[in-house]
Amino acid sequence: MEREVRQLLADKVSGNLLGLWLLVPEHLRLGTWDLLRTWSGEWAHEALPARLALHLVHEAALCRPTLRTDRSLRHRGFELANGLPWLPTDGALHDLLEAHTVEQAQQLQMGLGQLRRASGHFPGQVLALDPHRLVSYSKRDMLQRRPSATEPATKQVQTFFLLDVKTRQPLCLANASSARDLSSATQELLRLAQQILPRPTGQRPLIVADVEHFTVELLDSTTPDIGVCENVRFLH
Repeated sequence: MEREVRQLLADKVSGNLLGLWLLVPEHLRLGTWDLLRTWSGEWAHEALPARLALHLVHEAALCRPTLRTDRSLRHRGFELANGLPWLPTDGALHDLLEAHTVEQAQQLQMGLGQLRRASGHFPGQVLALDPHRLVSYSKRDMLQRRPSATEPATKQVQTFFLLDVKTRQPLCLANASSARDLSSATQELLRLAQQILPRPTGQRPLIVADVEHFTVELLDSTTPDIGVCENVRFLH
């Protein structure tokens, strides 16, 4: 695999996706390769699972999660930025994700968040809870929600983000099933934020949230008596 990559590089690659190579310095600063190898559990020299994971990272950077070998024209240069001589299939990436747990993904988020915090990417003084519910076309039996009072109920995928207000940078995120309530997903995000942000004595980040976050379960969990998220305070 490495020989094929070197040969393609020697062939003077050109293409409209070679701008991905501009991400290489940032990958080096953040230690992306080591983070992905830790997540994949593969430390061999070739490290195919980590290269497939890097393919997913670069797809997200382009906002194009469809650059796969079975339904895309060959994009010269994109596969090389991932250390691969070819574009992977859907099945290969599905198998990769299925082989890892949500807890491992959270550990990856914490490691990346701590590195970004140490690099000064966000101060972490004011944070915003930002849930997104996206229309889903899944054939699974799912709860249906109304996007608004005037729209019909549809299947929706729930995603929850915690952002730094000053820099607009994401700290962490969580995906949830359609049946999961907002309070438990928010508590998970706040626990992740506790691991990412330092906690100097007497300093606590301010959490900004909209009205749907003001539930008894969530407010109770942020009290020192419970001890779950005692280092945050809410602003209505």
